[in-house]
Amino acid sequence: MIFVPLLHYFKNKNSFSGNEDGMRYLLTPGKRKVPDPEGGEGAEKEESILTVDVWPDPWALEFTDPALRRREVYPLSDEGRAAAAKYLAETYEADLERWKQRPSLLDCEPWTPPTPEEEASGQS
Repeated sequence: MIFVPLLHYFKNKNSFSGNEDGMRYLLTPGKRKVPDPEGGEGAEKEESILTVDVWPDPWALEFTDPALRRREVYPLSDEGRAAAAKYLAETYEADLERWKQRPSLLDCEPWTPPTPEEEASGQS
Protein backbone atom coordinates (compact mmCIF):
# COMPACT_ATOMS: atom_id res chain seq x y z
CA MET A 1 0.00 0.00 0.00
CA ILE A 2 1.36 3.42 -0.97
CA PHE A 3 1.59 5.86 1.92
CA VAL A 4 0.27 9.41 1.48
CA PRO A 5 0.55 11.80 4.46
CA LEU A 6 -2.46 13.46 6.06
CA LEU A 7 -3.87 16.65 4.53
CA HIS A 8 -2.39 18.76 7.35
CA TYR A 9 1.12 17.79 6.16
CA PHE A 10 0.44 19.30 2.72
CA LYS A 11 -1.38 22.35 4.08
CA ASN A 12 1.88 23.21 5.85
CA LYS A 13 3.53 23.47 2.40
CA ASN A 14 5.43 20.17 2.66
CA SER A 15 6.14 18.02 -0.39
CA PHE A 16 6.31 14.24 -0.09
CA SER A 17 8.21 11.79 -2.27
CA GLY A 18 8.33 8.03 -2.30
CA ASN A 19 9.18 4.93 -4.27
CA GLU A 20 7.08 1.80 -4.66
CA ASP A 21 9.12 -1.01 -6.23
CA GLY A 22 10.43 1.13 -9.10
CA MET A 23 7.62 3.69 -9.33
CA ARG A 24 8.76 7.04 -7.99
CA TYR A 25 6.28 9.72 -7.01
CA LEU A 26 6.19 13.28 -5.70
CA LEU A 27 3.19 15.06 -4.14
CA THR A 28 3.53 18.85 -4.07
CA PRO A 29 1.05 21.36 -2.66
CA GLY A 30 0.59 24.62 -4.52
CA LYS A 31 -1.83 27.15 -5.94
CA ARG A 32 -3.21 27.90 -9.39
CA LYS A 33 -5.40 30.63 -10.82
CA VAL A 34 -8.85 29.64 -12.08
CA PRO A 35 -11.70 31.74 -13.53
CA ASP A 36 -13.95 33.24 -10.84
CA PRO A 37 -17.58 32.96 -12.02
CA GLU A 38 -18.72 35.38 -9.29
CA GLY A 39 -16.08 38.00 -10.05
CA GLY A 40 -17.19 39.08 -13.50
CA GLU A 41 -15.50 38.82 -16.86
CA GLY A 42 -11.77 38.08 -16.70
CA ALA A 43 -11.78 37.67 -12.90
CA GLU A 44 -9.59 34.96 -11.40
CA LYS A 45 -9.24 33.40 -7.99
CA GLU A 46 -6.57 31.21 -6.45
CA GLU A 47 -7.22 27.55 -5.76
CA SER A 48 -5.10 25.26 -3.54
CA ILE A 49 -3.98 22.11 -5.37
CA LEU A 50 -1.99 18.92 -4.85
CA THR A 51 0.17 17.97 -7.84
CA VAL A 52 1.18 14.31 -8.23
CA ASP A 53 4.15 13.39 -10.42
CA VAL A 54 4.94 9.74 -11.23
CA TRP A 55 8.00 8.40 -13.07
CA PRO A 56 10.11 5.21 -13.25
CA ASP A 57 13.41 4.51 -11.48
CA PRO A 58 16.35 5.07 -11.45
CA TRP A 59 16.69 8.86 -11.82
CA ALA A 60 15.24 11.86 -10.00
CA LEU A 61 12.32 13.63 -11.68
CA GLU A 62 14.40 16.34 -13.36
CA PHE A 63 16.74 13.70 -14.88
CA THR A 64 13.94 11.52 -16.29
CA ASP A 65 12.75 11.94 -19.88
CA PRO A 66 9.48 13.94 -19.85
CA ALA A 67 7.92 11.26 -22.08
CA LEU A 68 8.18 8.82 -19.14
CA ARG A 69 6.57 11.15 -16.57
CA ARG A 70 2.89 11.43 -15.64
CA ARG A 71 1.24 14.33 -13.80
CA GLU A 72 -2.19 14.73 -12.21
CA VAL A 73 -3.59 17.66 -10.22
CA TYR A 74 -6.14 17.38 -7.42
CA PRO A 75 -7.78 19.88 -5.05
CA LEU A 76 -5.92 20.34 -1.77
CA SER A 77 -8.68 18.78 0.32
CA ASP A 78 -9.41 15.47 2.05
CA GLU A 79 -11.16 14.30 -1.11
CA GLY A 80 -8.26 15.41 -3.31
CA ARG A 81 -5.74 13.70 -1.04
CA ALA A 82 -7.77 10.47 -1.15
CA ALA A 83 -8.06 10.71 -4.95
CA ALA A 84 -4.28 11.21 -5.22
CA ALA A 85 -3.65 8.14 -3.06
CA LYS A 86 -6.08 6.11 -5.20
CA TYR A 87 -4.40 7.37 -8.39
CA LEU A 88 -0.96 6.28 -7.11
CA ALA A 89 -2.22 2.81 -6.14
CA GLU A 90 -4.05 2.32 -9.46
CA THR A 91 -1.07 3.58 -11.49
CA TYR A 92 1.23 1.13 -9.72
CA GLU A 93 -1.15 -1.84 -10.03
CA ALA A 94 -1.97 -1.13 -13.69
CA ASP A 95 1.63 -1.49 -14.86
CA LEU A 96 3.50 -3.77 -12.43
CA GLU A 97 5.86 -5.10 -15.10
CA ARG A 98 6.96 -1.59 -16.06
CA TRP A 99 7.90 -0.73 -12.49
CA LYS A 100 9.67 -4.03 -11.79
CA GLN A 101 11.82 -3.87 -14.97
CA ARG A 102 13.64 -0.70 -14.08
CA PRO A 103 17.23 -0.28 -15.25
CA SER A 104 20.19 0.00 -12.92
CA LEU A 105 21.91 3.35 -12.47
CA LEU A 106 24.98 1.63 -13.91
CA ASP A 107 23.18 0.64 -17.13
CA CYS A 108 21.74 3.98 -18.28
CA GLU A 109 22.38 7.70 -18.48
CA PRO A 110 20.21 10.45 -16.99
CA TRP A 111 18.06 12.48 -19.36
CA THR A 112 19.36 15.95 -20.16
CA PRO A 113 17.35 18.69 -21.82
CA PRO A 114 18.31 19.47 -25.40
CA THR A 115 20.66 22.37 -25.95
CA PRO A 116 19.28 25.46 -27.77
CA GLU A 117 21.24 24.38 -30.86
CA GLU A 118 19.63 20.89 -30.80
CA GLU A 119 16.14 22.40 -30.34
CA ALA A 120 16.70 24.78 -33.28
CA SER A 121 17.76 21.93 -35.56
CA GLY A 122 14.94 19.62 -34.40
CA GLN A 123 17.28 17.00 -32.88
CA SER A 124 16.88 15.45 -29.43
